[in-house]
Amino acid sequence: MKNQPTAFFCFKIDNQSLAIPLLTVERVLMATEVLEVPEAPPVIHGIIDFHGLIIPVINLRYRLKLPLFPIRINDIFIIVETSKRKIAVVADSANGVIVHVETDLVRAEDVDPGFKSEGMLRRDDGIVLIYDIEKFLSEQDEAGVQIAIDKQVQDKK
Repeated sequence: MKNQPTAFFCFKIDNQSLAIPLLTVERVLMATEVLEVPEAPPVIHGIIDFHGLIIPVINLRYRLKLPLFPIRINDIFIIVETSKRKIAVVADSANGVIVHVETDLVRAEDVDPGFKSEGMLRRDDGIVLIYDIEKFLSEQDEAGVQIAIDKQVQDKK
């Protein structure tokens, strides 16, 4: 099955073009109010109630070591399904879907063995970093998120 087309959802944070597998994207929303969770890890902006489901909102700026900003009215939330939970990723804008074949992909290890990306795509308009959604949250982040969510749910009872 080599060289089969693969689809990615592309978005921007600052001037960085990022992508995640399209099959993991459930929906893209305009930013909404986020409930801050005091004990959540710093990679978490807070939580949102998405059709009755509590979803952590991921601060990729923190993960990418970019300047931190509060969520802005023009930001978007990308609702993504990981193997453990749904998450909302905050982005500046959506760039749409790109389809590529494996030969277009540059493996991250070929550039820098310590680089935490699934790979990169060379495009006419620049390089797109592809992220593995399963690595957005570390084990420690995941545990902290669950504790914070459980506490919020408990406090509402």
